[in-house]
Amino acid sequence: MTDAVIMCNLRPNQLEHHAALRAAHQLGLDVLLITDQKADVAPSLLAEQIRVPTYDIAQLVEAGRELARRHRVAGVVTWSDRDVLGTAELARALDLPGLSPEAAPAFRNKHRMRSALSALPEYLPRYARVTSLDELERAAEHVGTPAVLKPTGAAGSIGIFEIHSPADLRPAFDQLHAYTRPEVHPIFATSTGELILEEFLTGSEHSVEGYAHQGRVTVAGITDKTTLAPFHTETRHVFPSALPEEARAAITRMTEAVVTELGLADGVFHLECKWDGERARLIEIAARVGGDHITSHLVPLATGRSFYENTLRIATGQAPLAPTRPELAAGVQKFLAPHAGTFQGFEGLAEATTVPGLEHLVVDTRPGATVRVPPEHYMEYALGAALVRAGTPAEVTATLDTLQSLVRPVVTA
Repeated sequence: MTDAVIMCNLRPNQLEHHAALRAAHQLGLDVLLITDQKADVAPSLLAEQIRVPTYDIAQLVEAGRELARRHRVAGVVTWSDRDVLGTAELARALDLPGLSPEAAPAFRNKHRMRSALSALPEYLPRYARVTSLDELERAAEHVGTPAVLKPTGAAGSIGIFEIHSPADLRPAFDQLHAYTRPEVHPIFATSTGELILEEFLTGSEHSVEGYAHQGRVTVAGITDKTTLAPFHTETRHVFPSALPEEARAAITRMTEAVVTELGLADGVFHLECKWDGERARLIEIAARVGGDHITSHLVPLATGRSFYENTLRIATGQAPLAPTRPELAAGVQKFLAPHAGTFQGFEGLAEATTVPGLEHLVVDTRPGATVRVPPEHYMEYALGAALVRAGTPAEVTATLDTLQSLVRPVVTA
């Protein structure tokens, strides 16, 4: 009987979830999928698929037990925040490597995360938990301005509001309090109406991709991020970082301390931080792979080593493998809707295909689809992306600039 891995849902982007299935194939693992909607993949790529409402942890664990009765399950993995808690419970139930259920809540709630890191105050901004307007007004006196107000249980940079004066408090609170409800999105079922106000951190923004295996932390690399004000939407990623060695070393030290303190002994992580020229400060950390094609494509394009294969190796009790070649560089540019309306398509795609270094052009939205933009909605206005590879981060940045000037989303009001 072939060893199998249980995957709890797949990445929403087809290019990313095909990378996960390909990684399992490369390692000789059968894929057992637990999902809340039928996966749009070739049936031959899955040994078995079970559909359950995976936000219901009890049903997810029972589905995993059922699969384990029919297959030799060697590991359990999730690719997104939504199933971090359920996957931890399932790994425990099947006696497999993974994030412990005791440690998991700190990776899914930003306030719990900050509280769990109280022994590392040098990496934390001032912060306060908020569930009412009165609490927000008191929190603002402690945190000060500028500040950031955001949900404690969101993912993917959803619902980030900048606070620059007392006049900003009520509008931001009203919109987020209405948005952070399970009827809007089930991810808020365990943190309904719960927000966190944090000191606004200055400096450049970065993410750290890495692994923990039997308590040993390995940083696969640091990514440079570009975000769009005022909602901090991530628009571009370049891997590896162009930061100087001193900055990268400081970020690595912070990452190792945070991962260890939070108790991630076996699993992968995607940490977000800022570097202000003197020190690294933590934004948040997730116990899953980085999205936006960072770990599915940028890391392997730059290093020659599949991050997803290492993710599955750790999930099945094996140590991650080191890069296979001297580092190159890779990047992704997202194409955002300029405003709400109906998406008609992209102009400039033909010209973009001739740009040296282009690896992939991704179209995430079908023409004719309705597009909403923040603060009404946060997940619809990324319409596509371009992925490139070159010799250095500077060359990648120049190529992404060219593609950004060529590819134009057309959205009619």
